Amino acid sequence: MEQPLPDSYYQARWKRIVNVMKTSNLGLSRIAPAGSRSKRQHRPDSDYDVIFTVSGNPSREEFYPDLIEVLQSNFDNADVYPGSNYHVVHVDFHRGGKFDLVLLTESNFDRQYKSIKDFKRKNL
Repeated sequence: MEQPLPDSYYQARWKRIVNVMKTSNLGLSRIAPAGSRSKRQHRPDSDYDVIFTVSGNPSREEFYPDLIEVLQSNFDNADVYPGSNYHVVHVDFHRGGKFDLVLLTESNFDRQYKSIKDFKRKNL
């Protein structure tokens, strides 16, 4: 059985993903952790969920090909591919660590981000 990766490993990759997305002229307007890791309710083998929004609110079908191309060109140590229903982009690092990136509209991002912040304020 594989050893779980430390949170510091995920944090380092999170920072690299954010940096690549911010500097790649994708129109990123906001990005944040989501899911169980953002609420510190994760298991060691949990993936790292990321929500983000892009100015102009493009559809996933429009935006994900550009995102996948940028991520593939910057992370040759990872497999980058869309989810089966095009809801998510997966980034699976070869040394371990899985990230799921989900494009949201600005209003949906604001709603989910507020929910995460409210949870942290009440529970952490």
